[in-house]
Amino acid sequence: MDHERMRRLHGRHGVKMERVSFDTGFVSKALVANDSWEFRFERPAGFTYRAGRHVRMTLLKPRFRDRKGVTRFVSFASTPQDRDLVFVMRMRQTAFKRSLMALAPGQKVRIEMLVNAPHRAFALDDAACEPAVFLAGGIGVVPAYSMIRDALERGLPRKFYLFYSSRTAADAPFLEELQDLAAHHPSFVLVPTMTGEDASWTGRTGRIDGPLLTETISDLSTATFYIAGLPDMVADMRALLETQKVPAAQVLSEEFGGFAVAHGARQGGARLAAVGIFVAVAAAVALHLAAGAYVLRLGAIDLRNPAFAIGAAVVLAAICVKLWLVFGAGHRK
Repeated sequence: MDHERMRRLHGRHGVKMERVSFDTGFVSKALVANDSWEFRFERPAGFTYRAGRHVRMTLLKPRFRDRKGVTRFVSFASTPQDRDLVFVMRMRQTAFKRSLMALAPGQKVRIEMLVNAPHRAFALDDAACEPAVFLAGGIGVVPAYSMIRDALERGLPRKFYLFYSSRTAADAPFLEELQDLAAHHPSFVLVPTMTGEDASWTGRTGRIDGPLLTETISDLSTATFYIAGLPDMVADMRALLETQKVPAAQVLSEEFGGFAVAHGARQGGARLAAVGIFVAVAAAVALHLAAGAYVLRLGAIDLRNPAFAIGAAVVLAAICVKLWLVFGAGHRK
């Protein structure tokens, strides 16, 4: 998510979006699932937040750098009652995540957060009483875990459901913690399902689908839905709820993998640039051929003939443009 985009979007409706910034020290890290790590940071004095919200994290002294930059948007895995700020990420070999793994205790990062949640933000409404249904895939369980644990700790009088899809149980962050919460809180129903081969798993398998929802919840139209996961998963769940006649106003979502989307946008931009260069080269070739034909029509080479000199200059310019487009502009991408 882009904080500045949210400022512009909601500024049109008279909502002032204020942003706070804190530098906070790294505390520790721990493996919580296959390729998923928990990162703990000191909670700055006066820092308040709502469960499930996200921050923009910037590495101040990264050990590694790449074209994707030193900033990411990350969701809280902790609750406002916790002493530390906790974030969980699926690790990849990007410079940002390698630098995060290399942080030493006490090393600072900067976190920025919008103070007031915008309309239809991914957060629980404390005044609501209808069931809250979470559809989470993989690492998308992080904000759901934060919101559900916070609501149960505060004793909110509401029913909560979490349909949690993962490839295997070993890939599922917080699965044991969520199972423990469900065992001790009758208001929370956990429905985990695994989509990959997992010999150790004896529970449900397959993707989240209509029958799985309707056999657990008798009337889907009365609930508010929170979807969190990769963009494809979010799109599939929105389509599923549409087939179940759930009003769109009752569906909120949070997409993970925003940087993959941004990478796709860059690829699209690169393709557009390539098309532009191809068109320019084709135009230069056409100019070259036209100029050559013009020179040939002049007959014998005669540098004293102004028309010949102009035609030769055009040919030379066309050749230079072609060379620059192919060898110069192409290498700047």
